[in-house]
Amino acid sequence: MDITVKRHTEKSQVELTVSVPAASFKPYVDRAAKQLSRSKQLKGFRPGKAPTEVVISAFGKDRVLSAAIDKALPKFFVEAILEHDLEAINRPATTIDKADLVEGFAFTATVDVLPEVELADPTTLTVERAEPDISDEQVERELKTLAKMRSKTIDLLRPAQKGDTVVVDFTITLNGAVMKDGESKNHPITLGEGYFVPEFEQKLLGLNTGDSREFDFKYPDNHPNKELGGKQAHAVIKAHKVQKLVAPEINDEFAAGLGTFTSLSGLKDELKKNLITEYQQQEKDRLRGELAKKLAEASTIGHIPEVLIERDIEQRLHELRHMLGAQQKTLESYLEDQKKTIKDLHDELKKPAEQAARINLVMRTFVKEQAIEVSDEEVAEKAQEFLAKYNSAKEAKQEIDEDELKQNVSASLKNQKALEKLEELAQITAKGSKEAFKEKAKRVS
Repeated sequence: MDITVKRHTEKSQVELTVSVPAASFKPYVDRAAKQLSRSKQLKGFRPGKAPTEVVISAFGKDRVLSAAIDKALPKFFVEAILEHDLEAINRPATTIDKADLVEGFAFTATVDVLPEVELADPTTLTVERAEPDISDEQVERELKTLAKMRSKTIDLLRPAQKGDTVVVDFTITLNGAVMKDGESKNHPITLGEGYFVPEFEQKLLGLNTGDSREFDFKYPDNHPNKELGGKQAHAVIKAHKVQKLVAPEINDEFAAGLGTFTSLSGLKDELKKNLITEYQQQEKDRLRGELAKKLAEASTIGHIPEVLIERDIEQRLHELRHMLGAQQKTLESYLEDQKKTIKDLHDELKKPAEQAARINLVMRTFVKEQAIEVSDEEVAEKAQEFLAKYNSAKEAKQEIDEDELKQNVSASLKNQKALEKLEELAQITAKGSKEAFKEKAKRVS
């Protein structure tokens, strides 16, 4: 097989001209002839047993050659890119230059490849690392969260107030018909949390245990379900309980109930340690992400094929649809609320997608240049951790492609090791802890 490679670096494309001798092409012609002969009874021969010459006579040379090309082209294309160590990222555009029983088979394939990357010197990268400064207020917030998690429900003998939970039976009708999911028994509703329509919750205030109520309420105009927005509905309510969550007092006894702590101060010390560990991990992730971004910015990267950027945009759109679905929204309703078109969203996602593509290309090159490898044992152990989330091996096998899982795990482990190596090579300096964690403290609160 004769291969000529022409590189178009300005497009990150490669043009391959491949010439296959007749002797190498003939097995594919024979295989195509055999397959065609199974579809039509040829006089004097059992299905699939007619000689190639007989099949060509019966079906025509062009049809046999066309079937042979369908089988041969993918095989010889893959051999060509492997022989020249090319990294194709999509299906090639091909033209057939020659297909003949005597002269052989030749084709030209143009395919997008990963662009060339010239890495910047990672030892010249600088980034600041922040040390956590955990305040007493943050520890107090953690204590209140723990206390809330261990709150007990008590029944109340007074009218329901904001923050109380009412346990009710309800039936909601729209235009005289019970709505989908419009009936429920012993349904807990915490007033003021906003999980129900605001006007609906408002009209439950003042309920006593045993009370019944009927009232009309209106769905907000901006309700996620556009079919309900602005509609008037009717509710019939029967209250079974009025309850309130009561948090335990935060003291030494509370601390002792959480484990081996003998005092509240011991619990506070442990919470502070946990917060420091959490912040240190967050800072490590941020620092490594910043290093990868800086390496990408400092490196020289050839033309990034559009297909890489489009794949990233599609993945981001898929994740957005999934997130909106969890909120019982659609991408279409989201775009309508935001007064955007799908093109507007696509254009907004293009810049971060390009940046992600640059970082991925640079880190991929960094992995190669640093000869970063992962062992089969490491991959197997990490894959097993993932599979352990399933109830049984049978369920995991039904849900997961094991080979794909191992490939993903291997890539993830290599990337993790690459980021560790990048951190090791770069210049890390310290910066003021209070300023660094100001925003994080806000997020915790």
